[in-house]
Amino acid sequence: MQFEIILYCGALKPKHIIMSFDLYFYKRKDNPLTAEQVAAYLTKNLAYNISDHERQWNYENPETGVYFLIDWNTPEDDPEEVEIFDGFADYQNLNFSCSINFFRPRFFAYEIFPIIEKFINDLDLFVLDLQDSAEPNSPKKFPAGYLQDEWIRHNDGVTLDHFARLNFEYLPVEKSDYLWWFQVHRVEFQDNLLEDLFVPGYFVLKSKEDGQLYTACVWPNHISIILPPVDFLIVKQEYKKLFRTVTEVGLVDYDTVLSEFADEFEDYPHEIPNLKVFRNTGADKIKKRFNALKLGMTASEFGSGVSFDSFVNVRP
Repeated sequence: MQFEIILYCGALKPKHIIMSFDLYFYKRKDNPLTAEQVAAYLTKNLAYNISDHERQWNYENPETGVYFLIDWNTPEDDPEEVEIFDGFADYQNLNFSCSINFFRPRFFAYEIFPIIEKFINDLDLFVLDLQDSAEPNSPKKFPAGYLQDEWIRHNDGVTLDHFARLNFEYLPVEKSDYLWWFQVHRVEFQDNLLEDLFVPGYFVLKSKEDGQLYTACVWPNHISIILPPVDFLIVKQEYKKLFRTVTEVGLVDYDTVLSEFADEFEDYPHEIPNLKVFRNTGADKIKKRFNALKLGMTASEFGSGVSFDSFVNVRP
């Protein structure tokens, strides 16, 4: 069943907020597939499963923050529920359902629905989508990309409806999509490099000053690095002063860094576009220039960190 929050606003009537996009999985009655085989498939094939419950699979990607749930439910015995979920002549309810939260960036759909579509195709499943206004009352096969587009449409709609009331954080979809694409490939990218280069991960920071969201990544101690386009670099400087090591950390505008090191950064060709590479081939010279960068506020002085599931891509 869909999750709901009921809000009371003064003398207004309660307003229901649909919190998730829920799908229910069926097979044709002549398909010998069992629920146990579905469970075994999920246990073997679903990546990033952090659940240790034998009837639940909780996908959670630590690089992108994307997550969703698949549950193996007990059969319904309430007559109304049975009528909704089990009254199909040609299809048998497998009692598996998938729940994908709303109020999330669009990249949740980009990551989740290819996984769901593969699950459906591999096991020859049919989907009951009660959110589908075209034909909500029968399990069916949907064209590739249809469910992804449906989630995005619903997600954008409920986000816009409740943007002010729920005080959402906003990041433009272009920045958000790039962040996701980079994070999806970051670990594999780092592991497959033949050079000694660091590939930093993204941070999202909310400014105390203007309340807006900004992207950042770290650049420590003038190491060789591949940088994605961000708003700020979190620069860590380390140098000797009066026989002791001094460490300072602060934000520096990304464009300022590229300008200061225009002769050192190069374009890095890759399927992820707009990457810059810095190869530290002259440590002493680079060290002085790096430590001469004027640091701004620390990340904590600038604002607070925002998780990748805590912002949206549309606003009124």
